[in-house]
Amino acid sequence: MSSEVSEARKAAAIKAMEYLGRARVVGLGTGSTVELLLRLASGRLLDRVVVASSTDTALLASELGLRVLDPATVDRVDVYVDSADEVDLLGRMVKGGGAAMTMEKVLASAADLRVFVVDELKVVPRVPHARPIPVEVLPQALSFVRRRLAELGYGVSVRVAQGKRGPVVTDLGGVVLDVTPPKDADLAEVSRTLKSIPGVVEHGLFVDLVDVLVIGRLSGRVETVAFRR
Repeated sequence: MSSEVSEARKAAAIKAMEYLGRARVVGLGTGSTVELLLRLASGRLLDRVVVASSTDTALLASELGLRVLDPATVDRVDVYVDSADEVDLLGRMVKGGGAAMTMEKVLASAADLRVFVVDELKVVPRVPHARPIPVEVLPQALSFVRRRLAELGYGVSVRVAQGKRGPVVTDLGGVVLDVTPPKDADLAEVSRTLKSIPGVVEHGLFVDLVDVLVIGRLSGRVETVAFRR
């Protein structure tokens, strides 16, 4: 990662901290940008509670001295902060590079305010652009889901783990397929199709789940885009 990109992410993360306000329950996504923001904001979060979307984020928050709640005990989040692998200016995102998209979507859906932080290289004309859509699948349904998606004209590959044989396994015990929909497919229909297949747990296409998008520009500027619910 270039120094310009690193500085753009840092500037955006600092701006995003303003949205923490007086939130008592803060939801956190997963990934390098969230890790950066968490380290920057940890001092502000010492008197609050956080809910993490992954074991990685929960462990880091705990190491920083924060109080971490089990998501199973939380039905509402004041502010949710996360990043995205790709986002367009309609607020549609592809997430799941860290294979945590299921709990990320749960926490985003439970939040009163959803803030997503990206550098400008993550902004694309239309998602999915250069990245496939991650899909979490029950291991026992893997072969069936692959066949069904292929029949529907989707490109499908199993995400292979590094350092061990076999597929990536999520915190929830699912496996991850990286899926490419047919060209120019309607994204609402893609979302419905993916969720309709038995064995699919969740997918990483996020639509209507962002309230504020914070973009760090390589020039050093930070832009915010607000979306209506």
